[in-house]
Amino acid sequence: MKAFSKLVLLSLTATLVISTAEAKNKHGNNSSQEETVSFFNPTAGDAMIVRAVEGKKRVNFVEGSGMVVIQLLPDDNSGLKHQKWVVRLSNGKLMQAVYNSDMCPRVPIKVGDVVAMGGMFLWTEVGAMLHWLHHDPRGNRPDGYVMVNGTYYCKD
Repeated sequence: MKAFSKLVLLSLTATLVISTAEAKNKHGNNSSQEETVSFFNPTAGDAMIVRAVEGKKRVNFVEGSGMVVIQLLPDDNSGLKHQKWVVRLSNGKLMQAVYNSDMCPRVPIKVGDVVAMGGMFLWTEVGAMLHWLHHDPRGNRPDGYVMVNGTYYCKD
């Protein structure tokens, strides 16, 4: 069954790449289509984030998909308001996500949601954390984001 699932994922990836190449040839516009294909590449998953967790070092920007929300944490209301939740990575490790709800609309996230996120990775006293899950108004780093149920949150 696992071999069949991998074959289906590889087939979907090939279809997306071919569709994007055809769209580029047809419309001459490739920027948003390439972003979508690279983001939804099912074989990419959370590999970049897993490497960051294993390295236990700050990484200015990482992104990944297919992470499952396993716990919602209380909002942090001291200073700027932040939503917080915990995701399980493909390697079984856990990572906390911290989303600034003062800068952006709240994410309607719940346990069991499969999310994609991009932001700054930090290793803290409580372990792995992904922060800056929103655009950077100062332009110091790539804009972060959260995507759940096909909708991006706080991505310009």
